[in-house]
Amino acid sequence: MKRVILIALAIQCIGLSHLWGQETNQSADQQNVRHASESGSGPKSEATKTVQGKIIDETGVPVVGATISIPETSVGTISNQSGTFQLAIPVATQSLKVSFIGYATQQVVPESRMNITLHPDTTQINQVNVVAQRPNVQVTAAKTTVYPSLSPTTSSGSAYSVLKNLPGVIINSNGSLYLDGKSGVKVLVDGKNSYLSGTDLVNYLMSLPASSLKKIDLITHPSAKYEAAGNAGIIDISTQKTNAVGYNVNVNTNYERGKYGRANNNLAFGYRQNKWNVNGMYGYYQGSNYVDLTITREFPETATDPLTFFDQDSYRKLENRSHYFNLGVDFYANPKTTLGMTVRGSSVNNKENGTLSSVFYTLTTSGDSTIHSLTNNDANRKNLTSSVYIRHKIDSLGKEISASANGLHYSAKENQFHQDVMTRTSGPSSEDVSQALKDGSIKMYSGRVDLAYPINHQWSFDAGAKSDIVNIDDGANYQNRQNGQWITDPGLSTMFNYRENINALYVSSKVQKKPWTAELGLRVENTNVEAGSVSQSYTNYFPNLLLSWQLPNDNALNLTYDKRIDRPNYHDLNPFVYVFDNYTYEQGNTGLKPQFTNRFIFSYTIRKAYKLSLFYTNTTQAIIKSYFVQPGTKRVLVMPTNMSSHHSYGIQGDAAQLSLTKWWKTSLHTQLAQDNYQWMENGSTLKNEGWSFQAGLQNRISLPWRWSGEVSGFYNSRMAFGQIDVLPTWQVSGGIQRSLFHRKATLSIFSNDWFHSNHTRIKGVITGGHVITNEFDDHTVLGVSFTWRFKKGADVKKAKEKKSIDSKRISL
Repeated sequence: MKRVILIALAIQCIGLSHLWGQETNQSADQQNVRHASESGSGPKSEATKTVQGKIIDETGVPVVGATISIPETSVGTISNQSGTFQLAIPVATQSLKVSFIGYATQQVVPESRMNITLHPDTTQINQVNVVAQRPNVQVTAAKTTVYPSLSPTTSSGSAYSVLKNLPGVIINSNGSLYLDGKSGVKVLVDGKNSYLSGTDLVNYLMSLPASSLKKIDLITHPSAKYEAAGNAGIIDISTQKTNAVGYNVNVNTNYERGKYGRANNNLAFGYRQNKWNVNGMYGYYQGSNYVDLTITREFPETATDPLTFFDQDSYRKLENRSHYFNLGVDFYANPKTTLGMTVRGSSVNNKENGTLSSVFYTLTTSGDSTIHSLTNNDANRKNLTSSVYIRHKIDSLGKEISASANGLHYSAKENQFHQDVMTRTSGPSSEDVSQALKDGSIKMYSGRVDLAYPINHQWSFDAGAKSDIVNIDDGANYQNRQNGQWITDPGLSTMFNYRENINALYVSSKVQKKPWTAELGLRVENTNVEAGSVSQSYTNYFPNLLLSWQLPNDNALNLTYDKRIDRPNYHDLNPFVYVFDNYTYEQGNTGLKPQFTNRFIFSYTIRKAYKLSLFYTNTTQAIIKSYFVQPGTKRVLVMPTNMSSHHSYGIQGDAAQLSLTKWWKTSLHTQLAQDNYQWMENGSTLKNEGWSFQAGLQNRISLPWRWSGEVSGFYNSRMAFGQIDVLPTWQVSGGIQRSLFHRKATLSIFSNDWFHSNHTRIKGVITGGHVITNEFDDHTVLGVSFTWRFKKGADVKKAKEKKSIDSKRISL
């Protein structure tokens, strides 16, 4: 197999060098046809017609050296430096085959003008990775694309562990998600909104195995086709889907061990025959994590109270069991029309057992009072999404119309038990016992239609419409135990009923005329909200612009601008209270308003591998988690609020594939940024600002005996974030990987956070006092992953032939 790949690469390079910088002409193609006829390997002499077109990859970059041929003949040509081709073929030709190493082969109907997009073939990528070290990261002006299967640290574990190892991505166990140091990240799955946030997003990502991921796009400049949400950008997680004729089955098992163990086992299958294509997966995750949190607070001296200190030490063990499945069916009614449906679901059971000790003291006392708390939470969450769609190709130039209808049903039931025992140095001890019974559901319905309409190879037009309807019904009954009986607490018990309707229209146009490329889009979104007795409706316009000047050697200068909106997560709106103890509450804010961001990026890209960017963002009504001391108490309330503004500017650099030696390649991500937050407190304007530095490094190493290895790490310096500063953190991880049994299996051994250095520390000022927190969870792990691929059908038959000759928002 290795020889075959090397020979194919050599042939590809010879053909590429022959045509580099030259335009394929019609006479050469006619000679190909005439030669094929004379040799007897192609069709006999007959009337011919000329087809021409352009071949691009998923990012819109021309594919140089792709092969376009008539199946079962030697008639063909390859695409030139601009990705275009021209070929004379017999009039009776029914199909053309388009192929390129590392991409899935396509069969297309020949037309006079064609626009063809190639998609990476994960199976081939795995094979080429061993031989040619294909880049697992690609960068363009609009996004960074990561192929997890090409790295031992991202091909193992779950989607949650994959995101934790991506450049510029920070995700914590509570679901806090940052991209390049900014919150407000939209998470999509296969291009569709996941509608998940917080711990629900974490639970979903943990149940999604890394082996099921095809690629992850970190989109910093979404087009008008995407929803306008996502201040920091969009993370689009694409799952594996096979189109090979016959069947294939992939079995993956993964186990990692830190302080506790975690296992993720899944089975993925695919079957295609005639007009039907079926893909699916079932996965089961079981594991435990922990959160070890210490908090030190300083309460300022007042006229009645001395300077007081409060130390808190908590430990929570989190147990998670989840089932996950998806099923997709495609029906190819004819060569131009496809109908399909997908169903995704998960069932998650979370158990949380925690203890907490708190001590109050002044400078003159060793301890005034001590609180010992016990918390037990038991939650069950179920999530079901479904989609039906139809897609019709109008012609091979790329004209296409599609429509889809989607539905979601999410339910959560949670029982939270809490006990506080207070011991005082003077006076009697006391005990408070409470429980919260929460039950809620979210229902979402949406429909959309999209039109892609290329006018020619230089000018394309896109338009579409979408409508979402969301209904939330949620209730929480808080009770206190008094004299052995449970008494409802009317101060905390509440209902949350929320209705939301978002209607959107978008238009986008792209013009390419060397050396310039311009893309202009406009999205209009109308939002209607009913929350209890409060109703509001507003319409916003979201323009975006991309200008690119192509330079020699596939380099480019790019300028992008877009305006984004981030509506509050449902969890942030929900007024329910989470009680850590009597002195720490977390609560939603029904008065939250959406935040708006204007962003400018000027970048220089080199061959889809290197990018240097200058950026500026301005966010108004920034949604930030804030901290307050409730008047007359020492209770800290954690609540999201709208700050006045957030300004950020800086420089960012990406290098996707630095070849240090033949056996050592490096990817690098860096950012230097200045953040400035302003907010109002007690009638005064306060601000928090500062510079921050981020760096992520990924080293890929070719090892003996067909092993590949990786050592990766990141460093994040001190970073201003709302009222607080996030203190420096860093991590080093690594792994090795090898294909076994003639590429039928893959073994990965990985280890994350070698030095137990990746923990979250914050420092800030709360109502005149100070707070410092330090939070650890189970990042330091050693794990092993094994995948076996069973196949039968077209791929297997081809292999035999080759051998004979020599691929955000929901949270209750």
